[in-house]
Amino acid sequence: MELRQIECFLACREAGSFTAAARSLNLVQSAVSTSVAKLERELGERLFDRTPRGLELTEAGRAIGGPAAAMVRSRREISDAIAAARGEVRGEVMIGNLMNIRSLDLAAALADMHRRYPALTLQMRQSVSGVSGNIAGLLDGSLDIALLAGSTDEIPGLRLFPITEETVVLCVRPDHPLAGRPFTPDALTGVRFIDYPPGWGIRSIADERFPLRRTVIEVADQEFALELAAQDFGVTLVPRSTAECWDALIHLELADGPIPWKLAVAHDAQRTPSHAARMVIETLRNLESNAPAGMPRRM
Repeated sequence: MELRQIECFLACREAGSFTAAARSLNLVQSAVSTSVAKLERELGERLFDRTPRGLELTEAGRAIGGPAAAMVRSRREISDAIAAARGEVRGEVMIGNLMNIRSLDLAAALADMHRRYPALTLQMRQSVSGVSGNIAGLLDGSLDIALLAGSTDEIPGLRLFPITEETVVLCVRPDHPLAGRPFTPDALTGVRFIDYPPGWGIRSIADERFPLRRTVIEVADQEFALELAAQDFGVTLVPRSTAECWDALIHLELADGPIPWKLAVAHDAQRTPSHAARMVIETLRNLESNAPAGMPRRM
């Protein structure tokens, strides 16, 4: 059994096809399919069912996912230990990203790390299920670190490092009946609400605090939610740093007190992050927290 075979298996598991896996590994498709076939012969089990829709994991394929990922991590940890002993920052770090982060200049952070650590490779992943997807990725080992946002400082199984803190606000048009004053949870009863998919941090806040809202659409983009709000489609919640980019909308605080919105970077508490991952965490924690310069305002 060769490590390259394991890497090909994992790439196929993530991509769902030999072609997409080969692209991610910078290999030809035949090399990836041959490696997986050899691994299946050595294990005596089919790992994928080949279907018209793509590759589907078999029971055996699902069973070896964790151990296979651990093998790849072990190799990376060996290389990382050698690099750290030499005082170098090199290797690959898999980062779970989030959409619409305005309180952190992530582009500046990435550019800064590229300048300081040219041998460091960053792989960004973004889950359709937002924060919950990033948490799952940390716990199953598919992510090294991840950005998380919400109203809590603690998540079981994870170690969180705070980056920024602000508040969540309700965005409405100036002519909306709720405009001009703090709002209460009861005030949202029956109000048309632009929501986010399950698993998103703001969706969790809305479910907990405003269960009587009337969800009329779910969108996976805060900017699009604000565009809809500006068209009088409904009202929506966003972090204050995002709301402040929109002059066409008024943002309101909850009358009971502000809703905290905390951005953090995290890793699995049961795993020691690599030297490279630790450097990424420190860079994100120490970066001055502000929105990118020149961000346009929406009228």
